[in-house]
Amino acid sequence: MVTLLVAIVHVDAWLQSSIRGLEVHLSGLFPEASRFSGRTGVPAHIKVFAGDPDNEHLIGFVGSTIDVEPLERGYEGPIEILVGMDTSGTLRGIKLISHREPYGYFSIELPEFAAQFVDKSVLDRFRVGEDVDGVTTATITVSSATRVIRKTARRVIRAHLADPENK
Repeated sequence: MVTLLVAIVHVDAWLQSSIRGLEVHLSGLFPEASRFSGRTGVPAHIKVFAGDPDNEHLIGFVGSTIDVEPLERGYEGPIEILVGMDTSGTLRGIKLISHREPYGYFSIELPEFAAQFVDKSVLDRFRVGEDVDGVTTATITVSSATRVIRKTARRVIRAHLADPENK
């Protein structure tokens, strides 16, 4: 019995360490959340819960673009963005975590880029120049970021819908 308890505590600590440093970003996407799980599932994602411990319910997910294969690259390397969505597949928003630009940071860092993903459905096309504004002339990074936001949102919500616990 003691071994089982130690294992559960160890697993919970490991899961929570998988989101260390992301709490401020997660809370920005889901200010009403009472708890965030550690990264879990395929693709890896964070489950978002609301309510008190006795009446907690799942309200959404946060996926990281670096957990989705194949790894999407911007002009000069991988792009890490957190993609928050509710359980019906409506995006709550995105939070840029990291990426590199050789000539300055003026593309996907702009608030206008992130703002256009709020309330977007995973069923939308996510096409730069159609339903996504390029915002700048940094087309490689903007196009790559848009593609990986779409892939992340769709794969995370697909995993949720396929989960037998949600039937």
